[in-house]
Amino acid sequence: MCSAVLDPNSVLYPEAQDFYEWSSKIWLEEGFEDLFQDDFIRASGRVARRKLDRMETGPYQRALLCRGITTKVDVEDERNPVLQQAMEYVGAVGTMVMDELAYVHERTETGLGMAMNRIEREVTRVDEAVVEHTTLIAEVQGDIENLIARDRGRLNVEDALQMEVTGLRHLVS
Repeated sequence: MCSAVLDPNSVLYPEAQDFYEWSSKIWLEEGFEDLFQDDFIRASGRVARRKLDRMETGPYQRALLCRGITTKVDVEDERNPVLQQAMEYVGAVGTMVMDELAYVHERTETGLGMAMNRIEREVTRVDEAVVEHTTLIAEVQGDIENLIARDRGRLNVEDALQMEVTGLRHLVS
């Protein structure tokens, strides 16, 4: 539940130690809804810094995100608290987005890997069935050729007998 404004009189504000402990966690079960905006941005930046430490990113992405979530200000830069808060908030959001994308990518890769393994197993099974059926077809074709050869032999004997009978009939008649 997002609320736009917190009333300091109606909310028991967390102590500094609670705030520090919450922002030390990488995975938060609860958000920072009960913090004022400055503390919320600071806590989000701390969480983002911890997330970024464990993320694998390219040098450009790391530099871009680090620049946003760092609490240090360059000597040449004029201190502008609003700009600093905006930079830290955007850096925290960017880090959270990158982390979520990495998580979704890992899950997708894992799912695809499992699907590919299943497909490879099925392809292997089908290949084995094709080999088995090819072997059976070859055996059946061999049997058919043997039967045809045997029948040809029978036909030759039958033809010879028929010619013999015809010859005998001519003799008798």
